[in-house]
Amino acid sequence: MKQSDPLQLVDEGTLRRPGPVGRLARLTLGIACFYALYVLVLHIQSIIQTPVSVLPNIAVLVFAAIFIINYVVNIGFGKSWGRWPSYLSLGAALLLALIAWMAFGTADHPLFGAALWPWLFYFFSHLGVSFVLSAIIATPGCEMRAIPHLFGKISGRAVAEHHCPASFIAEIDAWESKR
Repeated sequence: MKQSDPLQLVDEGTLRRPGPVGRLARLTLGIACFYALYVLVLHIQSIIQTPVSVLPNIAVLVFAAIFIINYVVNIGFGKSWGRWPSYLSLGAALLLALIAWMAFGTADHPLFGAALWPWLFYFFSHLGVSFVLSAIIATPGCEMRAIPHLFGKISGRAVAEHHCPASFIAEIDAWESKR
């Protein structure tokens, strides 16, 4: 699935549950997301107060969020918004930086940081919880369906699944299913 492709949910039971290696990979990625959250919380004051000065230090987090947020939002919420989550995220960040620059003479202002920090916190929280939950309950396909999968298990309702767009995770799952 490319980020601009329409969402392709499949019926529950279509995809295989991940095996131990796939679950371990998801758990590891979830821990990495929680480490990113730790970094964000550790540096909350500097990120909010002087976001542009801190950007070189958190650039990997920002770029990951911009490029992956489409999958997190589209697959996680089961809606097909294409690349709009990235466009809106990037557009809002640039707009707030521009407003801060015009109003205060610098984009390195809390107006920009107060939007950047919660956006990054949401992204890594949603992704991290989804990875860890997917590892625990063995969500078939994409980890972003883990929260709906859990609610489906609790309520007894069928929940659509989605093939994992992360090729290395999909390859691990395919390898495990052949074993």
